[in-house]
Amino acid sequence: MTIANGLRPDMFKNRLKRHIHFSDCDPAQIVFYPRYFVWFDQATESLFRAVDFCWEEKLGKEEGEFAGVPLLGASADFRSACKMGDDIEIETWIDDWQDRKFTVKHAIHNNGTLAVLGEELRVWVVRAADRPAGIRAGPIPAQVKALFSDN
Repeated sequence: MTIANGLRPDMFKNRLKRHIHFSDCDPAQIVFYPRYFVWFDQATESLFRAVDFCWEEKLGKEEGEFAGVPLLGASADFRSACKMGDDIEIETWIDDWQDRKFTVKHAIHNNGTLAVLGEELRVWVVRAADRPAGIRAGPIPAQVKALFSDN
């Protein structure tokens, strides 16, 4: 079920405010586009932290334990420029849960105007001694998904 702005009413949303600094911008004083992807990553971590799932506390060392949520893909739809001196708000939520993957959405508002829509596809990984990188995709625990329900 979705509502007019594309958000499902049963999903927990987190909001971060940030001020646009000189160091965030290109020579035209417009946010340099890679900064948005840094902010998306920070907003995703903040979303998990807001439901008391702090990554640094949950990272396990044993076989099958949580090892992170690496990025599989990311995109952004730029609608309105954000400039040096602006104060923005990043609204973040998990839009879709699959067995091992999930989609995180971000809406950046600048003075009440939707400026950027972002999306990340992430995978839930667990420790796996038999893999070269030491991790493998694992099923997302139901209790983790439940943390993000607004019901």
